[in-house]
Amino acid sequence: MRIWYQSLVDPGRAPGYFDGMAARARQVVRAGVEVVFHGLPEGTYGNHAPADIVVFPYLISLHVQFILDNALRAETEGYDAFAIGSVQDPGLEEARSLIDIPVVGYGEAAMHFACLLGGRFSVVAFQAGFDQILDAHIRRLGLAERAIPTTLMDAGFADVSKAFAEPAQLVEQFTEASRRAIRLGAEALIPGQLYLSEAIARAGVTRIDEVPIVDGLSATLKMAEAMTDLKRLGISVTRRGYAHARPEREMIEHARGMHGRPPVTPPKKSA
Repeated sequence: MRIWYQSLVDPGRAPGYFDGMAARARQVVRAGVEVVFHGLPEGTYGNHAPADIVVFPYLISLHVQFILDNALRAETEGYDAFAIGSVQDPGLEEARSLIDIPVVGYGEAAMHFACLLGGRFSVVAFQAGFDQILDAHIRRLGLAERAIPTTLMDAGFADVSKAFAEPAQLVEQFTEASRRAIRLGAEALIPGQLYLSEAIARAGVTRIDEVPIVDGLSATLKMAEAMTDLKRLGISVTRRGYAHARPEREMIEHARGMHGRPPVTPPKKSA
């Protein structure tokens, strides 16, 4: 089994982040599963941090096209699953309507796992605006009754970056925010961005006051494994309804040509 893991981070911005994820992935997945990590093109965010850009609907709508290009590449190159490593799940619906291999997103996977771990969960995020983004996403997933509002922590992208080498301060900030969520009824916690989730996981923090923390990377990869297993048993995504309707190949190629996207090549046939 081969999983294409799509990050929203530019690898040139944080090489240690990708190296660390690859090392952890080898511990998470079962024998025989290969995870290949991909980021967005170098320079995608200019001089800004990713968290500064993805809070703007227009800008993220442009960058989603990179994700969809890579979803098509993953199917063409024979991958078994496509995983989107962002809690907002950008491009998740579009990718599921575009390709036939399983597509999973960090946010959706982590929230469903959180529902198995406790009655109500809270996402704990950094960066103003993410609370509105994530609360809206939770409503779209139909999980509002299982969640309390997203909790914002007093930290920024630079603080999370620093925590990969010196985690103590970030762990303290995450713990303080988590305890606010716990007092409001949270019984499971989800770090709000995979960048944050990786910093907390690498610091070895898995519970706060007996409330479990969902490891974003593990949740995403395990969901990708499970969905691939189900597909091999003949159980795959619906093609009924608007959200999962797949256009004909000719329609896809024409539309992509009009918008200057790379050409689509037919997927490889299984041996």
